Amino acid sequence: MKKGTFITILLVTLSLSAFAQGTPRLSLVLDEEKVNMTAAERSGRSDVAYLPGDTIRYMLTASNVGDALMTNPEIVDPVPGGTTYVPESAVGANCTIVYSIDGGSSYSAWPVTYEVRNARGELVTKTATPDMISHIKWNIQRDLAPGEAHELEFRVEVTR
Repeated sequence: MKKGTFITILLVTLSLSAFAQGTPRLSLVLDEEKVNMTAAERSGRSDVAYLPGDTIRYMLTASNVGDALMTNPEIVDPVPGGTTYVPESAVGANCTIVYSIDGGSSYSAWPVTYEVRNARGELVTKTATPDMISHIKWNIQRDLAPGEAHELEFRVEVTR
């Protein structure tokens, strides 16, 4: 993905005030950066290549490009295929961050747990591994005024 690419696959939920004049509108820009670039990649002598074991830092900028206040914005981003989420790397000021292991159907705080039945039919609670994380959701705990932006970030490791 190229730097500054506009992302349309991210899911956004907005709660709009009944008395709002105008419309809030969310613009999402996703930048990526290979964390462990080689000297040749840093200097521009070679293209950036992603190999298993490399770490990628994703930076999301959520901006209200509309003309009304955006309340309770939620930003959801899937973990890219062929990568594994780096534990506790998702950050965002004034955000509650939750994770999904079921394709975005449900979310919970870190560490994510789930229940399975053991051989005796008893429910057992297990802790999800980083490779099970399918989506990350940032619940921004403040409103975004028109023209205002909010920075979010997470890291993944390339697995294939």
